[in-house]
Amino acid sequence: MSWHEAFSDRYGAWAADMTADIPFHVGLARETDRPIVQLAVGTGRVAIPVALATGRPVIGLGASPGMLRQARAHAAEAGVALTLIEGDMRVLAMGERAALVYCPFRALLHLRTWADRRRVCERVAASLRPGGRFAATKNE
Repeated sequence: MSWHEAFSDRYGAWAADMTADIPFHVGLARETDRPIVQLAVGTGRVAIPVALATGRPVIGLGASPGMLRQARAHAAEAGVALTLIEGDMRVLAMGERAALVYCPFRALLHLRTWADRRRVCERVAASLRPGGRFAATKNE
């Protein structure tokens, strides 16, 4: 069992106070068109407020089935459209190029090597439309 999966039941309580990054991501999403993609979507902590604020669907990629189940339930409760995909951000492949890809809360640091982080950046670059944006953030 992965760390993410083992922690999935506790993540919501642990991250409940982490909201400082949400306005930044909402702002980016408001400045762009769709598709909007979140890497490491987790329980929907950021994707749901982005979808609520913009009225646009968000595509979320996550590695933990437990967190994705929670994200589906939270999105349904909030009445927002999330397309949630179980997968590894190192092999991101979009059918349609994205206008915005974002990766909140130090999620890139969960990748163990610089080669893995570079691979994510390469996959993001290949997945963005011309003029598209990528943001990777951390919480303070």
